Amino acid sequence: MAEDFKVIETQEDFDKAIQKRLAQKDRELAEKYKDYLSPDEVTEIKAEYEKRIAEAAEQIKSVKESHASQDAEFKSLSERAEKAEKALLKNRIAHENGLPLELSARLIGDTEDELKADAESLASFMKPQTAPPLASFEPKGTNDSTAAWAKLIAGLNSQS
Repeated sequence: MAEDFKVIETQEDFDKAIQKRLAQKDRELAEKYKDYLSPDEVTEIKAEYEKRIAEAAEQIKSVKESHASQDAEFKSLSERAEKAEKALLKNRIAHENGLPLELSARLIGDTEDELKADAESLASFMKPQTAPPLASFEPKGTNDSTAAWAKLIAGLNSQS
């Protein structure tokens, strides 16, 4: 062992000895970290991912805008459908209670039961008042058409 040792007397000798040791250490580190990325590779990958994230953000923004317009259209169509269903319900209830369809829009209520109650109360005002029949001066046993002719003839005879 003592023979292997050399005394380093110059800077050049020192640099040579250190270079060998540094090269060996570099090989060991390169072998140990061969599966790791270099800082330059990490920077490239990061730039690519940032580009992809920006593209995805643009796609998300455009999809959100299209969904917003579709949501507004859906809301509009839903409101129209609800109005049509309510009008149909009012028409049906008005018909069931003998009201003219023109009055179906006047029915008040949010539920079917409320609309029915309103239609029934409105129908009670709309029912014709039944008057007692007028007394008939026609002789019994004649039908209406012959009675009318007989009355006409009697009127003509009285004028002559």
